[in-house]
Amino acid sequence: MKPQSVKQIGKKFENWGNEMIEEMGLGRAIRTPGSGSGKLKGDSFNSLDFLFEYKSQRVPSWTGNIKQARREAEVGNYNSDKWVLIQRDPQTPQANPQAFAILDYIEFLKLLKKNSEPRIKEPDRDFKWRLQRLKEAINQVNKKL
Repeated sequence: MKPQSVKQIGKKFENWGNEMIEEMGLGRAIRTPGSGSGKLKGDSFNSLDFLFEYKSQRVPSWTGNIKQARREAEVGNYNSDKWVLIQRDPQTPQANPQAFAILDYIEFLKLLKKNSEPRIKEPDRDFKWRLQRLKEAINQVNKKL
């Protein structure tokens, strides 16, 4: 079996990442033609608000990869803070990789805030009925006082 080139390994990882976006129901995603070398920047062409940069390196270069993702987000008409570096764990197999997302901390907090459930929810039917009964009882007590 021939060893795969670094480019082939990278393409496979980018395709895997795009498949995951689609499987999670986040819309269509394909590899960016030229993998970000042309006018379209980033490694994934999708409808999400973030620029995706995929890396499948034996020895990750965190700072260099983050700089690349930031620069491409800035150049590619994205918000320069809306980038995500997807790094494959080099100890996992290429066919079934484990990957980690690295993004700006403030953007991460914004995502958490956007997706968090409200602390006070609308009351269910039974609870709403009990609240209405309590309100009526309080009104009756107020009338008598």
